[in-house]
This record gives sequence, C-alpha cells and structure tokens, in this order.
Amino acid sequence: MTTERPPRAVGTRFGPYRLDRLLGRGGMGEVFAAYDTVKDRTVAVKVLAEKLNHDPVFRERFRRESHAAARLSEPHVIPIHDYGEIDGQLYIDMRLVDGENLRTVLRREAPLAPERAVAVIRQIAAALDAAHADGLVHRDVKPDNILLTAGGFAYLVDFGIAQSATSESLTADGSAIGSFHYMAPERFTSRLVAAAVDVYALACVLYECLTGTRPFPAETDGEIMRAHLFEPPPRPSMIRREVPRGFDAVIARGLAKNPNARYAAAGDLAAAAQRALVSADVRDATETEIGTGAVALSGAEAGDADSPACGAFGAATSPSSRVRSVPPTPDDRESAADGTERRAPSAADAVDEPERRVASVGDAVVEGADRQAVPAGDDDGRKPAATGAHRRAWRRAVAGVVVMLCATVVLSTWSLMNNRVSGTAVADSSAPRGPDIDLLALVGPSGYKRANCVHQDPDATTVAIVYCDPNPAASDPAGRFLRFRTLDQLRAYYRGLFLDVFHATNCPGDPPGVDGPSVIDGKEVGRKACFVSLVDDPAVPKPGLVLTNEAAVALAVYIWAAPGEQPLRDYVGARNGFQFRTPDVALDPDYFTAADRAVLDHLAGDFGPANCRHLDPPAGPVHAMLGCGTRLGFPSAGFFGFPDRRAAELLYQANRGQFRGHTCGGDGADDQWRQDGTPVGRFFCYADTDTGFGAGTCLFALHNEFLVAAHFCTLRADDPDTGPKTETELLAWFREHIG
Repeated sequence: MTTERPPRAVGTRFGPYRLDRLLGRGGMGEVFAAYDTVKDRTVAVKVLAEKLNHDPVFRERFRRESHAAARLSEPHVIPIHDYGEIDGQLYIDMRLVDGENLRTVLRREAPLAPERAVAVIRQIAAALDAAHADGLVHRDVKPDNILLTAGGFAYLVDFGIAQSATSESLTADGSAIGSFHYMAPERFTSRLVAAAVDVYALACVLYECLTGTRPFPAETDGEIMRAHLFEPPPRPSMIRREVPRGFDAVIARGLAKNPNARYAAAGDLAAAAQRALVSADVRDATETEIGTGAVALSGAEAGDADSPACGAFGAATSPSSRVRSVPPTPDDRESAADGTERRAPSAADAVDEPERRVASVGDAVVEGADRQAVPAGDDDGRKPAATGAHRRAWRRAVAGVVVMLCATVVLSTWSLMNNRVSGTAVADSSAPRGPDIDLLALVGPSGYKRANCVHQDPDATTVAIVYCDPNPAASDPAGRFLRFRTLDQLRAYYRGLFLDVFHATNCPGDPPGVDGPSVIDGKEVGRKACFVSLVDDPAVPKPGLVLTNEAAVALAVYIWAAPGEQPLRDYVGARNGFQFRTPDVALDPDYFTAADRAVLDHLAGDFGPANCRHLDPPAGPVHAMLGCGTRLGFPSAGFFGFPDRRAAELLYQANRGQFRGHTCGGDGADDQWRQDGTPVGRFFCYADTDTGFGAGTCLFALHNEFLVAAHFCTLRADDPDTGPKTETELLAWFREHIG
C-alpha cells in the first residue's frame, strides 16, 4: 500500500527546480512558479497528484501525449519544455505566463462583450486545430484551462494530460471523464473520442462567455449528463439581449448532439462566430423575452437531430400493463414550419399487446399519475375509434350480440367513495400545449398525461417535444416523445443519437442487424432499438427502448428505472409494445365524458383520471367505457357504466351466456360479490381464447348500486410482471383488492 505524500512546500527543491510560488492546486496536482537551476530560467512546473503516479495506464498515456504536445509550436499552446518523473512523481515543465485563467475573468466580468468573447475563441480554436492536425485531442477544454494575458493573448493549457485525466474525475482504467459542464454527449456513451468533442466544448465556452452562464447549468452530474444528451441547445440571444441572433445558429451547430453535424474544425466554429459578430443583428427590446417558449435551434438544423430530454428516469413499466388510449385531441391543429396552422393527425397507432391486455373495441389507454389531469372537455364528440388486431378484445354480448370491449386496464380498488382527485398546478411555461397534446394523443401507453408530462421548446426540426415522468399507477416508465417536421429529420435523429451515440442494438426477437422493425398488425411502421442509458448514473445502466413511427413522423423513448427491469423492457420490445396510435383512434389523454366521470366517481386507490382513459363504447347498453393502466402485480382491467339497472343486467346476463361464464374456481354459473361481508353485486369467470395472445381467464363483475361493471383478465404466462396469470391467482387478486 502506497503512503500519500504531503503537498510540496514553497521554497523546497523538486529535482532541479526551486519551487518559489504556488500558483494553483486542484485534483490534478499543484502548479508552481519555479526556477530551473540547471537551465537558469523561470518556469511553471505542474507536479501531478500522487494518485496518478501509481496508475500504469495513465503513466503511459501521459508520456505519449506529453511527447505529442511538446511538438506543438502553435503560438496559443503553452510550450512544454520538459516532462517526466522526479522522485516517483510525474511533472510537466511549461512556460510561465503572466496572466489569469478565463474562469477567474468570467467570475469577475461575465458576460463578456461579444467582440471579446470571439477574440478568445478564435485564439483557442487555432490551438485546437494545430493539435487536431497532429492527432492530439485535448478533451478538457474549459475556462479553467484557458489563460489570458493582460493584453488579451490567450493560451490553451494542459495538453499532454487532458486526454489522460482531468480535474473532475478519473475512471478505474485511467480514461478521462472530463468536466461534465463542457462534455460532448458521445463522451457519456463511448470511450472513443475525436476532435468533435473539443469543438463541442469550445462552443460551450463561447456560450458561457456570451451569456455568463453555462449552456446547461444543472447541479448534479446526472442532471448535467441528461441535459447534454437530451436538451436542445439554448439560444444565447434569449438569455442576453445584446448578443446578436446570429450566434444562436453558431451555438446550435457547435452543440449538435450528433458529432457529424458539428463544425468540422474548431476554426470553422470561430469563423462562424466572427461572421455572426460582423453581421450583428441585435434584436429589438420589444421582441420575445426570456421564458416565452421561443423555439430553440438545435444541432439538427445542421443535419443533426437533437436529443430529447431525459429526465430523469424512475418506475419501470410492464409491457403487459399498458392500456391504449385512442381519443382524438381537443385541438387538432399544429404549427407548420412557416408559423401557419394546419390540420394534423391527433394520434398514432394504439399500443400493442405488451400493454396490459386491453379490451379492444375502441382503444383505450389510461393515463397514470396520482393527480387528476385537466379535462379537455366533456361530450364534445371527440371519441376514439376501434383499433387494430394488436389490441386485446373484450367480447361482450348484448342481446346475443358480442360487444367488443376495448382496453387493457388494471383495477386497484373498488371503492364506495367518490374518487375526485385534486389537480396539481403546472407553470405556464412547462404546461403541455396544442401540439404537445396532439403528440400525447398519439402515444400508446396510458400513463402519459398533463399531470406528469411537461412541454419542451421544440427546435428547428421538431413540432413538439414532451418529457414525461414515470407513472407507477400505470407501470409506465419515463418517456420522451418528439414529433418532427420531416421524415428525414426523424430518421437523422434516430440514427445520429441512438444508433451512433447510444450504440443501440436490435431488441430480443428482432432479426439480425443494428436495429429492428417497429411493427403494428404485421406491418412495419418505423424502426426500433434497445439501448442502455448511463445518463442518470454511469454506475446504474438503465434499460431503454426507442421506436419511431414514420406515418406520425414521431419518435418515442422509454427508459426504465433500474437494471433489474430489463426483462420488462425486453418483453415490450419483443412484442412491439408501446406503439404510437393511428390518427383515427387518437384522443386527448385527459378527455372524459360526463358518463365516464360518473364511473370514475366510484373508483379510488389505484384507478382514476391519472391512469384511465376514455374509450368509445359500442352501440348497446353501455354508455361509458374506460381503459386503465395498471400497477405491476395487477391484471388488466377495464370499467363500464350503464344508464340504468336494466341495461346493466342485460349486458351481465348476455356476457355470462355468450362466454359460458362460471363461478371462479368452481362449477356454478356465477358468484356473489361482497364487500366487508355485504353483498354488492355478482361476478363470474370465463375462458378468454380469442385475444390473439393465447388463452387466459377473465373476470366480469357488476356492482348493483353503482351500475358499474369491472373487467379483469390474467396476464400472459411469459409476462415478466408478477400479476395474476391463472384463474386461481385472478380470483385471489380480486378478493384482496376488490372484495
């Protein structure tokens, strides 16, 4: 075990160097103004931290990169006189510069005048281009590593060690993690680096000089990584009015998520910044102010697709626990690229079988969150239409006619209490708006509503971007949804971020290849891939699924909460779950009719507006139908409302006869439903063989007083969810949770 040596003291000797003055101390080591007694000159000596001396990988890379850096003769690179090892400690001998680092200047004077900011960037870009031409990537460009003299001359320092380690962090194998605030997205997902990472970091520095703040000023490492990977580049002109708007496009391209969409060289970035300065077009004070939700440009504008956000990533979702919602949206208009409004489809295909088997006569998806979503309006005629074969069908007979009841819903508690849940206010700037609701109406899983989803400013390539928190009530994971202006932009975003940066692969069951087809009803509608997200915590890889729907020009990203939830992700991926809906079955996820709300008033606990959605009831005795998402460990579930007792009894008896209902776990016709020992209705079980997903068991229960029926079905045998999979388990669940 090696004993850590104490810091070296001023006035002591270090080999041929007399350490005269401490210039700085950090995670990398200490920098001294020193006198070289052999060569009779004053220099700067960096003595590297003790921990780095004992890392063989670092030592080798240090020697290799220091040698390469010492060859650089560009004026804006601090010359390296010597490097090596003295008394077991690595060191670098550099020219001593009389100045201060850019970080100190920014703390005192930020923001800088655009002219001054560009002057600094041009000089550092020259240093980077020289290094890149010699095959050297700095990999830690930041204000701390930029020195400025009193006359404004700029130097880039720490060549020779930047690619081997940084002041922020060092991985177990000695590879650099870098300063998260300036780190390119690909750095979080790959160990391979290229000049593009320095271009990205330089764009971050330019933004900070212009605005006085970092482009993604988050507090934790996870938040910073998530922002670099998913948030659109901010517009400096929106932060500081004096910044010419031409810089917005410069920053957007410099911070493109796709490395290939950035400037090819640091000098190109600097030249673009100079042009933005020369053609300065300072906006009027009467124009849009900060926080008005102006569209943010993105790297996608330069041929790249910016990333969605992520956010955060919590509860896992089971493929079988989703209900599809198909209602049309309250506002079927979306903004076109020219600012005009045009009619747009409300939603894309309903969710596949992996959502909890949904009854399928209209499609339904229940939203999940423990808060009541804001209704889009009642009885306005916007109702869902029937969906494709991948939806679970509930067959119900009415006077001898089988009523197809659509929706996979999970019921948590049947309560005699009113279940109105108070809503939670959302700031106007983050509240979903027209195009966002249109997009959410297309989303297949039922757990994404106003209550747990927020608006994100779209960039030049997107119509809408929505970030959604996980919804445990519907067992839906964190979701990110984007709708693009063109198909090419959608494809570029999918390829650039997920295939190139995240290195996504085909999902289980897909044919060989880098990704797989996204399929609905046997037809390919887009592409699909599985990946691992390290955004929140590199030590906790989270399973992710991305899929596109080219008809909807939309992309969905789902991220489960923990590595152990990968079987849930794999189940959804293998069965092409969580698909977008088709426009004919799209509906505002928070839309409910008055009849729906009458049913919701009698549901409590695990069911309510947060995880249930309106379904269009078929002609007959039913006048309300809800599909609900369910928690893990629950069966699929759906609810029906009736105008009177006669209609309720008619459907109950017709279904029992049509499906050969029997006492659950017995031979009788049906059984009495009791709550706290008091009879409240009747229920029966039946074999469900016409679902397209294999044989199962369903339970149908009618509450006499409320005129509400509940329908629960077992999950598939191969579903990784622990919910009921046999008639015995379904009955036990019903007894425990319903009565």
